[in-house]
Amino acid sequence: MPMEETNMLNLATLRPHHALCALFFEGKGYSQAFVENMTAFVADPHQLLQITPGCDVLCQACPHNINDQCEDEAKVSLFDLRIVNLAGVLFQYSHPTSLNTLCQNAYEEILQQGHLAEVCGECEWARLCQEKWQHGDINRQLLQLDAKDGQPA
Repeated sequence: MPMEETNMLNLATLRPHHALCALFFEGKGYSQAFVENMTAFVADPHQLLQITPGCDVLCQACPHNINDQCEDEAKVSLFDLRIVNLAGVLFQYSHPTSLNTLCQNAYEEILQQGHLAEVCGECEWARLCQEKWQHGDINRQLLQLDAKDGQPA
């Protein structure tokens, strides 16, 4: 779908690396408004999203968002670039995709392949996410689960 048509659909947007953030979110964040926004976001794994290279629906409640620009834009753009390079076509900016499809792809192409630290190891939340990954503590409701055993497909 051409970008002009996609914009007319008025979809929420998501930075590529935020699929990983969603998988590890546990109710902590930069502010109460951020936590509430993130909680509402992860509650709907089937929502359609448009991948964006800039501030997204999660950034809207982030105190690091200054006039629709992240204070750490260089760093987070690098996280986005890494996930696009490692996880492939679903994280390109071309077509609407469901949150659970994006999270499933991040799970398979980033987490299961051992690339978490490579993608976002410089993030202030990296240690929390890496510990959660080591303990198998992710938001499984955001994955596409196999109906017969409840494990990620």
